[in-house]
Parts: sequence; C-alpha cells; structure tokens
Amino acid sequence: MNTTSCVVVVGYNGNRVHDIHKLRDLCKSLYNARLILLVEQIQPCDDQVADHVCSTSLAEKDVAASLELVVSCLTADRWKLIGVLPFSDRGVLLGAALASHFGLPGITRAEARAGLDKQIFRHLEATAATSPEDYRPVFSARIESLPELRQRVVELGGKAFIKPACEGASRGCRVIQHPSECDEAWQALKPYREGGIVLEELIQNAREYSWDCVGGSTWVTEKTTTEGAYRAEIQQVVPAPLAADMQARLMAAGRHMADLVSEDNGAWHNEVFHRADQLTSAVETNMRPGGMHIWDLARRAFVNFNPWERWVRWAVEGQVEHHEPVPRGYCGIRLLRAPAGGILRSIPDIEAMARALNIDLVDAQYAKRIGDSVSALVTDNFSFIGHIVLFNEHYGQLSNDLLRLAEAIESGIGITSLAPPAMAMG
Repeated sequence: MNTTSCVVVVGYNGNRVHDIHKLRDLCKSLYNARLILLVEQIQPCDDQVADHVCSTSLAEKDVAASLELVVSCLTADRWKLIGVLPFSDRGVLLGAALASHFGLPGITRAEARAGLDKQIFRHLEATAATSPEDYRPVFSARIESLPELRQRVVELGGKAFIKPACEGASRGCRVIQHPSECDEAWQALKPYREGGIVLEELIQNAREYSWDCVGGSTWVTEKTTTEGAYRAEIQQVVPAPLAADMQARLMAAGRHMADLVSEDNGAWHNEVFHRADQLTSAVETNMRPGGMHIWDLARRAFVNFNPWERWVRWAVEGQVEHHEPVPRGYCGIRLLRAPAGGILRSIPDIEAMARALNIDLVDAQYAKRIGDSVSALVTDNFSFIGHIVLFNEHYGQLSNDLLRLAEAIESGIGITSLAPPAMAMG
C-alpha cells in the first residue's frame, strides 16, 4: 500500500497565507512531502498555497473531535504524517494533540494551553522557583465583570492594560488611563469575553522587544507600538540594536518565559518589556513564528539563516541547535496608516517614491484596495493599509529611511471622507 509523506500546518493568523507557500516549497524540497493546511474556514487563496486544505474546528472544546477527524482523513487517503507545524495561536492546541498522537516533535496539550492562555502563563510566572536576576513578574488578574474591572483598575492606581486571554495580533488590547474608561473598554471586549479577559498593571516608560526563537536559534527583535488607547505594533527591526548588557537581560527574559511553558517547542515569539529601571518583564508568550514578516527580516538580516527551513527541520527531525545568528545588517518593516477615515481613493506608487528619496526598497505591499473602507484609528494589526521593508547596514539610517518613506507614502494617499456634508447657511 503506497503512502505519501505529508506535513500538516495548523491554522494561520490574519494575512499570513503567503507564508504557507514557503513552507510548502520547503516540505517538497527537503522531504518530498506534501503540505496539508488545517483551517477553521477555507479562504479563497488557501488551495493555491497548500497541496490540500482541510477545514476543522481549532477551539479548545473540540480538540478531541478534530484530532479524530484529521487522523481518519489521513488514514483514509493513505498519508504518512512526518511533521506538525502549529502556525496560529488557536492552532497550537490541535497541533500539540496531533504531534503527541503520532509521536512527532512537539509539545503536550497542557504546555500548549499555558502558551495560549495568558492567565495560565501568569500563574506559572508568579509561582516559578527561580527567575533571572533582572526579571520582574507583572501583576495580572482575570476579570469576570464590569464592577470587578472598575475595582481592579482603582486598586492599580487608576491605570491598567486590558486584553483577551487567548488572542494574538494585538486584537482587543487597550490601555485604560482612568477608571472612567472601564465601561467603554468592557463593552469593546465583548467579542472576546468567552475566552477570558485579563487585566494587568500598565507598564510605562518601557521599550518593547521580542525574543524570537526557531529550532534553538535565538535573536531579539525591536518593536515600536502605536500610542493612544490601542497598542498595535507598527514597526519591527531585526536584530534589535542593543548594548551587550541589555541584550543579555532580554535574552535571559525570553529564555525564562519559554522554560516556564515548554522546553520542547520549536518556535517562540516571546514579547518582553525593558523597563526604564533596567528590569525586564514579560508581555506575553507565543508558541508560533512572530508575525509582521519577522522571520523574513531575520532571513535577510543574518548570514546564511533561514528560519522557515529550521522550523520544518525541527518539526520533522526534532532538530534543535542553540546558537545566535550572525548579523550582516538591519532589516526593518514599517506598517502604513491611513491619513484619515473614509474610502480609499488613490494610492501612490511606492517603488517610484523610494527611488525619488534614494531609498533601496526590499519589499512593499498594500493590504487595502481602492474602494475599501479605511480608518485613521489603528485598533489592531489589521487596521493598517500596507507595509514597507528596508535593509541597511546602519541602524540609524534604516530607522530614518523607514520613517521618511512611510510619511511620504501616507501623505500621498487619497481618501474620500464619509462625513455628512455640512448644511449650507442661509
């Protein structure tokens, strides 16, 4: 009976469908294996980037049923599963169940829950026997009602940070600057309440980074987030430009966060605060590749380094190699904002703008099309209208160019306002 080798990718976040294509090519070239994509709802492009697409629930309550469904489909079609890649936050649980069932590299379901549910992670953090010298746990509490939210915010001095317990991509994350904002914040979190809501102390005057890891290779990424009520990531630079002592503190924090959850996971995107008092604190842990093309930035920023290939090799062979990649320069991505709310009327030619500013462009894409509705208020990572990617051997020049080009593009975007026309005065 002939069987065909396959690798299963479990879910993907937001607009990351094009990364599936890279994984499919690697599965084919490294192992002559097909890529099967498991998603909750099949999207139009899914069958173009995967060899086969299968739809199943990724909800925690359905893991046993989904596992049974996938196993029976693989058996019926004579697939030989050789690796599992959990690619979305929600996909981590089913990914763990599949890896355990087939005896493949991966984590246990208990570990997967700790990586997915921010409250479980905070409990592990608070009860850890040891932690790095410069690391401080963050106060965190699960919130069940609006009165409880108000009370907790007052206890925290009137300011706090609230977010869904089991979401990614900055969805639902917001700052509460005063107890009077609790009602609006609680209402806005309605879609996420079933999965749990977490309130944390508001960390102020801190820089944010991520400790990224694949198959044992680690680096630190510099994050820039938007200001205001909502915090969404607008820029990433790989590697973060750090003094040796700061690099060591962030590396230790990221490693500690991973060790709290699992030593066997293949990919991590652990978000870390570096406070003004030189202490580090965890933002959250993610047991999947970082978003915003961070692995593509790393591939260009480091010498002979392909995170995607390392991840596939980990999934199939369990290959883990502890080392820090060697940088050849800095690669950065900046997301583009709509200058106003309304309907997108016109967008400038990014390549022509980069040439005019004498900036070498690595990549640029618009996420919105002419005629789409856009908003100037960025509430999460899906509110942006596109991105640019640049590379430079010098960090200062890269930062300057990212800002210059983004501002030029944003000022050239045409928006038709949806505001009602003003009444003519008699």
